[in-house]
Formats: sequence, structure tokens, C-alpha cells
Amino acid sequence: MKKHIMITRPAHQCEKLVAGIKAAGAEPFLFPTLAIEPIPLSNENIDKLELVNHFNIIIFISPNAVEHGLNHILGVSQLSDKVLLATIGQGSARALEAYLGKQPDIVPEENFNSEGLLATAALQDVENKRILIVRGNGGRELLKTTLQQRGALVEYLDAYQRLKPETDTHELVHNLQNKQIAAIVITSAESLKNLVEMTPEEVRPQLLQLPLLLINNRLVDIAKEAGFNSQLYVATDASDDDIIETLKHNHLLS
Repeated sequence: MKKHIMITRPAHQCEKLVAGIKAAGAEPFLFPTLAIEPIPLSNENIDKLELVNHFNIIIFISPNAVEHGLNHILGVSQLSDKVLLATIGQGSARALEAYLGKQPDIVPEENFNSEGLLATAALQDVENKRILIVRGNGGRELLKTTLQQRGALVEYLDAYQRLKPETDTHELVHNLQNKQIAAIVITSAESLKNLVEMTPEEVRPQLLQLPLLLINNRLVDIAKEAGFNSQLYVATDASDDDIIETLKHNHLLS
């Protein structure tokens, strides 16, 4: 029987990862624990985006921030080449290139998280610079707080919202009871939290024993706090290729 690799990403973001898992000889099990929906622009944000070229730097937190943020921005204004564009991870960088045909001006060379972006040379001397952070609703405040401490004038554009989907758990329960899941791919703290909440109590102990494939070291601590006492593997970044290579390297696909 083929091993099942459980994918918790939003349903519309799984196609390449599903294909890679199948090509490696395993069976993907899609159980999205996040749903992504755009947030309509408020009048305040429309006014902000009409002056978007007054910002020195725009930071996109995620591929979803690129997609929904640029839809909002370009629906209101033309974006000047003088505005520097930054992404936290390689997935966001690829999304930006696909959408605008250009690489970000600022992106970490390693540590694809807020700490990695804050360590880049371009974000050290930001006193009096205007910075727009494009993100989903809520999330970590580290980026904004640190940039403000460095003297920047920072604003948010909440471009999309993350929702916990209403999902039938029948297949999840069946797979857990029959030990058919080899590993779970987790790409955000919220998707991990939702997974635990969405799993029926009677099979939650089985869930907490399963290996996790995580995309950064911060998620390791969050997984342990959530009660996972299993093997926790960390990919070098959130790209589909790196996730699949990490699964292969740790013999989770065959």
C-alpha cells in the first residue's frame, strides 16, 4: 500500500506538491486546514493605495500577499519602479516574478522568515523611510515593531484573510485509525493550530504521533507546544521541490 502524505495547504495551492508526491510513489491526502479569501478594500486603504508610490519599500509576507496585495494595488495605482519590493521567502519571490516579471529587490539569502528579512542589509538603515507591509489578517508583529524601532514609518495592508474551513473529517479519522498517514506537511503556525482543532478528539492521540514536515524551525517549537511528540523534519524553505526532497531524504515517501 502506498504511503499517504497529508497536505494541509489551502486547496488551490497544492497542485505542484500533489504531482511531486505522486511522482515519488506516494499518495497525497488533501486535508486543507486553511482557506484564503481576499479582503475587500476599505475607503481608507483605497486612499492609501492611491499614494502607494510614496512608500519606499513594500514587503509581501507570503505568496497570498503577493497575489491579493498586487491585485489591490494595481487595481488602484500604477506601481513605480522606484518602490523597492521585498519578500520573506522564495515562494513569495517566485510569485512576484510570475505576477510582475521581476525578482524582489530585497529577499533573505537564508532564514526565510521575518528574522531573516530583518537581517538583510537593505533593512538596516530605514530611518524615516515609509514601509508598507502586505499581509493577511493578524499575524506576527515582529517585522513592524523592529522596523519602527529602527526609525521607519510602517503601515499595514491586510489583503486577505485566513479562515478555518468546514471540512468533513471522515477520511481523516479513517486514515488515522488505520495508520495510513506517513507524514503531514505543515506550512504555517495557523494551519498547524487548525489541524489539531479540526481533528476529532477520539483520534487526536494518533495525530500527535505522526511525523511532521515543517518549513522553518519556529514551527518546531509550535508543534511541540501543540503536543506533537513525533519526528519533526524541517525543509530548507516552503517550496514544493524542497518539501519533496526533505520527504525523500527522510524516507517518508518510500
